Amino acid sequence: MRSKSELMLEENRLMQDWERHWQECHSTYPYFNRDGIVNYSQWMQMPEGKHILVILKETDALQGSLAEFLDYGGSDTYYRTWNNVARWVRMILDGTYLDRIDREVLDRTVREIAAINLKKYAGGTKANSREVKAIALDDLKLLTRQVRLYEPDIILTGGWGLVSDFLHDYILEEPCLWYDPRQREDQENDPDLWYFRTHKICESKSTLVISMPHPNRAAKRWTLELKKVLIREKIQ
Repeated sequence: MRSKSELMLEENRLMQDWERHWQECHSTYPYFNRDGIVNYSQWMQMPEGKHILVILKETDALQGSLAEFLDYGGSDTYYRTWNNVARWVRMILDGTYLDRIDREVLDRTVREIAAINLKKYAGGTKANSREVKAIALDDLKLLTRQVRLYEPDIILTGGWGLVSDFLHDYILEEPCLWYDPRQREDQENDPDLWYFRTHKICESKSTLVISMPHPNRAAKRWTLELKKVLIREKIQ
């Protein structure tokens, strides 16, 4: 695992390269939203096997760094997306479901993850999936470099379909098939979420990739289904 200084340096180089790429390829977009590790000190303190990367489509109206936005306390309304992300993360880290996510828990939890978007520019309240995919394809080499940089143990993709499939098919070019919940044998104990393990990110370990719904729409059910995946994969 890289040291804190090495990780900071490599991530900064990546973002500088990306901004130059955006000036050349995406000049119609006036902003470039950096993202990645929210808080380096917290990231380095996470226990073995619990480094979590969350991948979403794009931000909603943010003009600046997503990592800094989360590290400095978000906004008065950022809980609408990140409360459910915090529930997923606490399930992974603590094995518990929290009905209530208070502000202290939310702020602390988002500082323990890395969070990135396929598209490094804000969209609207509803993402244009065709536009997000087109830009992500233009940025594919950089996205691949970013995912591999963090060497995550667990990846949560927020938003079934585009984000999950793009990671599997394009970033990782993963030949391994998803676990298909439609073919589960034990209706009660088998998870109702798609997931797979991959060595395409870090050769020395496997990364568990779990396809979650968009956090704005996630209900208690999906956090409990996440728990089933973690139990099945011996993470809890």
